[in-house]
Amino acid sequence: MQLNQYLKSRFGFNEDIALLSPVKDSDRAFPNRVSIAVVGMERETAGGVSFQRRNLSGETAGNSAPSWQVSVNVLLSVIFQEKQYEESLRVFSALVAFVQNNHLVRSPGSGHAFSLEPVNLTIHELSNLWSICGENYYPSIMCKLRLLAVDENEITDLSYLISKPETGTELKKE
Repeated sequence: MQLNQYLKSRFGFNEDIALLSPVKDSDRAFPNRVSIAVVGMERETAGGVSFQRRNLSGETAGNSAPSWQVSVNVLLSVIFQEKQYEESLRVFSALVAFVQNNHLVRSPGSGHAFSLEPVNLTIHELSNLWSICGENYYPSIMCKLRLLAVDENEITDLSYLISKPETGTELKKE
């Protein structure tokens, strides 16, 4: 993960610090970490909705459900012990710089790219979010991973193509 490598090299951490994890760590297994938590998903409708029809062979075609364009909301939180609040703010500053400099993220192995952009939250929304997480507030930034495509390419309808019948007779030229 690029963020983890960036923070490790910038601050000289020996262990992984950026982890996919819920904000609340009841076991306190990871006392000082950057939590990457999924907090929601939204369907993008700006691109429209279209069913996909594709030819399967010379005689058949199939329909599939429309693909979805989705955005995933993630909360990036710097969770350090209370006595290390000043250090957590330094890590948070580096986290924000990373998000600003890496607004286009590539998924390893798949080659897919998506944008990473901050989301503005009001104090009320922020308070509700941290109440849901069941924790005190930690320095954090909400980001949207925009335009991930979800398309299983599952055929939902099969039909035969109508073509000109073959008569076996051709016009002869004289």
